Amino acid sequence: MKIDDYNLTNDAKFLLSSMYKEYLERRQNNTDKSKARLFDDIENIQEIMTEWSHGDILDTCSELRRKKLINAIPASDTLLNISLTTDAISLLEVSFKDKIDNVLEYATKIKSLIPFI
Repeated sequence: MKIDDYNLTNDAKFLLSSMYKEYLERRQNNTDKSKARLFDDIENIQEIMTEWSHGDILDTCSELRRKKLINAIPASDTLLNISLTTDAISLLEVSFKDKIDNVLEYATKIKSLIPFI
């Protein structure tokens, strides 16, 4: 199964591919897998998704959490301890073959389908 087969909104595909790109860059810098998957909270994700509001990131992370592609702990109007699941990593490995160029190309394509970004 690939990312496009997973019944996600374009927002979720874009966020997930952006998080995976960050994961790959961290791994290339010799970060341990468990730390490379960790994004902590919405504010840290907002550093990657600079054009998105806190609410949009929260809503999209909630979608990814329901699909079991990220782990997160719900808190008061936020999520904490956000991390990619190993299932998400596996799905993205099949989709992009661990190549950042493939991820960037896909993210650019998906971003163009989101009219408000």
